[in-house]
Amino acid sequence: MFLFRDNTLLDTGICFSLRKIYGLGLRKALYICSRAGIDHGTKLSDINAYQFELMHILLKGLVVSEVRIKRRMEFNIAKLTKTKNIKGLRHLLSLPVHGQRTRTNACTQRLKRAKRVIISNRRGRRRGRR
Repeated sequence: MFLFRDNTLLDTGICFSLRKIYGLGLRKALYICSRAGIDHGTKLSDINAYQFELMHILLKGLVVSEVRIKRRMEFNIAKLTKTKNIKGLRHLLSLPVHGQRTRTNACTQRLKRAKRVIISNRRGRRRGRR
């Protein structure tokens, strides 16, 4: 079964295995299982070829490609930054966007910001020396 990249998913439930596909959550995984007539707790290795083909056909119709989803996300963020929305500005500053506190947490975002500032400062110094 080459629907998934990882062979370890054969021993897990169908819903858990389907959720490993980018852009597919619990709701769509349950929908695919119900349309294919498969119990969501069934292991991936226990389904027959007919159910697998039916699941594959349903996946083709429902799942949008990973590239298109990421491109749409990038476009939405670019639109927010272009309109100077608060979310867009927080994306530009590498701060948490969804209202998380920044005084004691948000270490990941601040770390990304610090690395970006250091890299940009190094590039500026090189240009000034020449």
